Amino acid sequence: MTVTPDTESRVVDLSDALVFEVAKRWLTAGTDDQKKITTRIAGWLVENHADDLPWLDLRWGAKRQIDLTRYRVYRIVREAVRRGYVHLNPPEAVEVGRELLSRYDLDDKKFEIRVVNVAEDVNDMVARATADLAFQLLRRLAEQHAREAENAGLDPDKDAKPVSIGLGAGHSSLAVVTHLATLINAMPACPKLRLHALTATIQNPMISPVTFFRLFDEHKPIEYVDLPTAATVECSGYDALQEQDDNIRRAFALRDDIELVVSSLGAADDEHGTIRQYLDSNKYGPSSINHRDIVGDLQYLPYHATGPIRLTRNIPGRRAVTLFDWENFEQYNQRPERFFVISAGPCRMCGSTKTPAIVPLLSHMRFWTHLVTDLHTARELLAPEASARLRKGT
Repeated sequence: MTVTPDTESRVVDLSDALVFEVAKRWLTAGTDDQKKITTRIAGWLVENHADDLPWLDLRWGAKRQIDLTRYRVYRIVREAVRRGYVHLNPPEAVEVGRELLSRYDLDDKKFEIRVVNVAEDVNDMVARATADLAFQLLRRLAEQHAREAENAGLDPDKDAKPVSIGLGAGHSSLAVVTHLATLINAMPACPKLRLHALTATIQNPMISPVTFFRLFDEHKPIEYVDLPTAATVECSGYDALQEQDDNIRRAFALRDDIELVVSSLGAADDEHGTIRQYLDSNKYGPSSINHRDIVGDLQYLPYHATGPIRLTRNIPGRRAVTLFDWENFEQYNQRPERFFVISAGPCRMCGSTKTPAIVPLLSHMRFWTHLVTDLHTARELLAPEASARLRKGT
């Protein structure tokens, strides 16, 4: 076999067992320097799995085969991360999270704030931490459903009800769901899941929840619930829309089953924020709302410094179609075992923090249960000016 550009990078074709074994050997190799570790692993691969390595010509000498395999060891380790066999768990600034709970007078029995303490790749690490948290909650709910089925004399594997998860839109949500899907796809025994799109496709289809469904293994026991409507509707017609056809009616009927919401938020002062882009591009938006009052949004539902901006039926103009309205969010965590996870890291496009948009969630809009952010944002939230914004409601 000759080496071609096609075979240079085909580590994606290696078996799961081989990718896992290489990653395990690399990560548990001890204190030798990386060159010695990779050379040793490359030698092991050539000696035991040469037939599985598409970049090798078996007529070459062992030294050349090892040299060509050595730098691919790093690619194989990255492939193990992509497949979910290696899990990166970023460190937390635990005391800072507790300080935030105290500063904003939040009950630590009802709310949890995780502060990711990293200096680089902040956005990705916040997304990974959020996905890891959502995955833990998913497994907790699945175990609870299995116990309920068993207590009812049913088969916990076949008859347990699915864990219903609502997925939000946006670049940050996409990053979180990408990592969450990797964790779920790697599960040897995946519980039954039902994934719900929290919004219709508003602008960019690539950051619409329905397109996130493609990230999940089609062979897993997962049901998908789209929100198959137009992107926007007259505010006066939002209620009627919910009864428009069977598919839309089903999406709204299953809304109350959702027990884990995974969402990001947008800051109105960020030009890349979903609500800012939506309002700037949609001349038919709610016309009686002063856009200068908006500080942020959750899934295209805008809010100001002291709480939600109600998109009532009496407001002229159009609104984004969302599975949840404010009243649904506000009642969400009043039922036990309902989790609302918000990823609140910096803007993934420009790196600006979303501090002004987070303050109302901490001080007034307490229907969430878990919030994940970065250390820089957390320090801004603890700064005197953030506390002043809380006291003044501005």
